[in-house]
Amino acid sequence: MAKLLRQFRITKALPPCAGGASRSESVARGLARLPARAKWVLIHDGARPCLRPALVARAVQAARRSGAVACGLPASVTVKETSRTGRVRRTLNRERLWFVQTPQVFRRDWLEAAMRRAGRRLGRFPDDASLVEAAGFPVTMIAGDPLNVKITTSEDLRLAEAALRMRR
Repeated sequence: MAKLLRQFRITKALPPCAGGASRSESVARGLARLPARAKWVLIHDGARPCLRPALVARAVQAARRSGAVACGLPASVTVKETSRTGRVRRTLNRERLWFVQTPQVFRRDWLEAAMRRAGRRLGRFPDDASLVEAAGFPVTMIAGDPLNVKITTSEDLRLAEAALRMRR
């Protein structure tokens, strides 16, 4: 990472630090490296390489108004909750459901307070927004980017490659 920062002359980044065994541990390590004067924290998955600067700008702007923001896509498919055996328990109202993405932006004091409150349970939270929510702070959803693909499978990689080709 340090080599890439030098190669592309990126000067506004802190020196890289080693990640942890989990997402939450990696975020905690990064947060510990921030200078004291940093009042805002933007968290983004390395597994989402198609991030556009415009989404970052919108997320930061929205967070400055509300204190905490997560990007995402409004649910466009029907979602059903089932039992362990697969029997449908209920159909969720997709009008209020979102597929969450990063970036997520937080007031630093809120994120640090949420991490302290979570303690050893930090790893049970699927994302930082849910951690901040559980601590009682409001999180606002804003529209993300359908091409801000998270790469977890080989199919995701092909989709991300296609998204990047579309942007050239």
